[in-house]
Amino acid sequence: MNVRQTLFWFLFTPVLLISLFVGIFLLTTRFHDLDHNLHERVSHITKQVATTSEYAIVFSDQNMMYRILQNALNSDDINGIRLFNSEQKRLAELGKAPSMQDTFFPEKTQLREIDGYLQSISPIYYTSNTPDSVFDINSGLFNPVDQRSLIGWVKIEANTAAIQIDKYQYASLVIFILVLFNTVIILAAFRLATSLTQPIDKLSSALNKLVKGQFSNVKLMTLPPEYASLQKDLLDLTERLENHNEELVSGIEQATEDIRRSMDSMEEKSAQLHIANREAMESNRLKSQFLANISHEVRTPLNAILGYTKTLQKDIEDTQHRLYIDTIEQSTNSLLAIIGDILDFSKIEAGKLSLENNHFNLKALIDDVYQILSINLLTKEKQIDLVPEFSSDTPEWFVGDSTRVRQILTNLIGNAIKFTHQGAVRTKVSLLSSHQQDVTLSFQIIDTGIGIPEQKIHRLFKPFSQVDTSTTRQFGGTGLGLVITKKLVEQMHGKIEVSSAPDIGSTFRFTINLKNSNKNAQSKVPLDFEVALLEPSLTYKNYLDRYLQSIGVHCQSSSDLEQMIAFLNHHRSKLDCLLISTVPGEQGIIETRELVTYATQQFGIPCILMIQPPGKITQYHDLKHLCRDILLKPISHERLYKALQRLNASDPTTTAPQKAISPPYEKLKGLSILAVDDSPINLQLLNHWLTPIGVDITLVYSGRQALDMAESQTFDLIFMDIQMPEMDGMETTQHLRKLPNYQDTPIIALTAHALASEQQQILASGMNAYLSKPIDEELLLHTIEKWCSSTETLQDQIDAKLVNIFDLNKALTIVDGKTDIAKEMFDMLADSLDAEKKLILHHLEKQDTKKLIEVVHRIHGASKYTGTVNIARQAGFLETHLKELGMEDVEGVVDDFIDAIEELLANRQLIPWPALSV
Repeated sequence: MNVRQTLFWFLFTPVLLISLFVGIFLLTTRFHDLDHNLHERVSHITKQVATTSEYAIVFSDQNMMYRILQNALNSDDINGIRLFNSEQKRLAELGKAPSMQDTFFPEKTQLREIDGYLQSISPIYYTSNTPDSVFDINSGLFNPVDQRSLIGWVKIEANTAAIQIDKYQYASLVIFILVLFNTVIILAAFRLATSLTQPIDKLSSALNKLVKGQFSNVKLMTLPPEYASLQKDLLDLTERLENHNEELVSGIEQATEDIRRSMDSMEEKSAQLHIANREAMESNRLKSQFLANISHEVRTPLNAILGYTKTLQKDIEDTQHRLYIDTIEQSTNSLLAIIGDILDFSKIEAGKLSLENNHFNLKALIDDVYQILSINLLTKEKQIDLVPEFSSDTPEWFVGDSTRVRQILTNLIGNAIKFTHQGAVRTKVSLLSSHQQDVTLSFQIIDTGIGIPEQKIHRLFKPFSQVDTSTTRQFGGTGLGLVITKKLVEQMHGKIEVSSAPDIGSTFRFTINLKNSNKNAQSKVPLDFEVALLEPSLTYKNYLDRYLQSIGVHCQSSSDLEQMIAFLNHHRSKLDCLLISTVPGEQGIIETRELVTYATQQFGIPCILMIQPPGKITQYHDLKHLCRDILLKPISHERLYKALQRLNASDPTTTAPQKAISPPYEKLKGLSILAVDDSPINLQLLNHWLTPIGVDITLVYSGRQALDMAESQTFDLIFMDIQMPEMDGMETTQHLRKLPNYQDTPIIALTAHALASEQQQILASGMNAYLSKPIDEELLLHTIEKWCSSTETLQDQIDAKLVNIFDLNKALTIVDGKTDIAKEMFDMLADSLDAEKKLILHHLEKQDTKKLIEVVHRIHGASKYTGTVNIARQAGFLETHLKELGMEDVEGVVDDFIDAIEELLANRQLIPWPALSV
């Protein structure tokens, strides 16, 4: 409301309320008086009739009764009157018929209003004074002389219509007066409000004109004499605003001119930025292609090295030669890890790092990490204990990306070994939480090394950076390891932190989320051995003693040569084996030779040596032949157990069983497999693995040869290299799929390509699966068995991948089956998802709910028309959550939505679009 209306209601409202109160009071008082008078009159007539008709009823005098009734009926408003005897039978009646049945006969006078009538009912009593009633013989007390007896009733009905008419007339008069009075008041209040607010309206109009810049109109405005001072101030304000406006317009014109002048340079810079962006994108593409080529060129020879190394490991009996082969294998794996670091850092920069899921044994993985790092990092001067510690409730098998877990541990444990000169490096693993299939593990890598100053800890997780440049020169390193480690931990929904003190040591702690595995650790058969352990280190002695007890081996420990010899002299008959830890160096070798010679020649006790690289056992052939086995420290639980098991197998009286094809690979006999690779070494390796188990393998060196061979012969499975001259593996696969006999034949890629985008291209070309080089023999044989026994077609495999991601029928139905339109709409959405994902993460970080809802709503709307069912579902969940709960607990819902986007983009190329409609 404006000021005039407010003032009007302020003046009129009190008068209106008072007039309404007065009117209601007058009406209430008058209505009450009319009703009261009628009740009094009817009650009086009823009592009068009851009194006068007493003797007429007693003596049954009808004439007298009717005279009494007639006199009462002559009164105003009386409609009817009736007399009843004590038995409620009507004696006399005059007037209109009663409006209700005569069923109500009270003992006292009562008034009732029913349907516009007022009914008065009064009992009639007869009073008698008899001498017999003076005394009461029962009580002996005096009673009242007058005795009353009920002899009948009188009922009178009065019409209230006349009273209602009087009420209506009076109410009409009062309302008329009130309306007339309030009309006069309204006119007076409106006139007064108008006169009071007219100057205010003029001021308001003047201010509006000032806002619009109509300064001349304001100067012409006049106000009443009472507002002369206000009018003067308003004119001064108008003059100032007019001057200020002129200055502002002049400044805007100058700024506009400056902007216009700079537009040309901005357009030029924009064009330069566009060109630079295109160059950067092209550079990124070339870098990715370069990394793929480097990966292929390096992994291909490494595949041959690892493959033949594993083949040699099967047949080598000589302990020292087996040690050489193990070292080659571990060093090759270390080289692969370095290549992986380079590729991973590139993926992290591009935001394309993805995780895989596979079953793995965590204890075996940590043992392997220790073995590889000890070979590469331990020296004669650096003798430290590498000890893994597992809590009792931690399982061995998990589901997760074992390669990435290995990479994290390799980086952290490797750094701990590099910067520790004496003492120990311990890896503690504990179960932090377990909920259904989800498991959270806590890792601690504790060293007793040089430590890190607190003010330099922040440098640890920066790329190409180390704590001290002098440290870099001494220990080497690229500075990428911890950066990659931190990113991997965060991608596994964990966090990493470090605490350190100079000259005391460092502790790296991190958590990761994995899945429970349905695989269980194989229970080891208790060995029931008695062994003696020579181990100078108390930490490592306790570690080995705990494990030996867990596999049923009773162990007696000694810390020096004298203790061990004394123990042999007293308990030689009970011992099954000696475990001897040899310290590198001439003196250590001499003492070891003496102990081994004494134990084997004097008592015939077999010995197992435990050496820490770079031990010089290889220079003493006699010692090598005297020992039953040689193990590298840190001691792997699995290798120690197998070495102890071989003590019986190495008995000269025992005949080694002949090798036979293991039962799982019996199914592979007779299969016909085609292997396509441009590297003869890789083909020879496949031939060496598959021919001994009865597989008929055909080797070809190019895609063209593969097509020619496929047309003349039928194969059960095809191994296909990706990068080949003339025709690569993907193009060859597309041609094979057009042949009638090879539409559902399993085709497995053997690739060194490690980028996830290229892996999706491999599957989209028509291949069923891929194996990354270097190839593991067990995994290769398992893959053959899996796909040759599977009845799933390629189309079934694609449908299974897309079932909860994309609905092709829905996408086509929306556009009446027009494939070109459906694909165009889908491509528009899919092409925008990368940018939209970045916007979502940006708005989430800024906690901008409104903009986040806008982006999600846009994707939600588009996804409903493109068949992207999972994105539509997750977008609906996220949009509803944001509208109802805002940013509360939204992170998990956003993660599900981002996962749905990435899942669609990863499988985009698998969508089997029909032939385009014309």
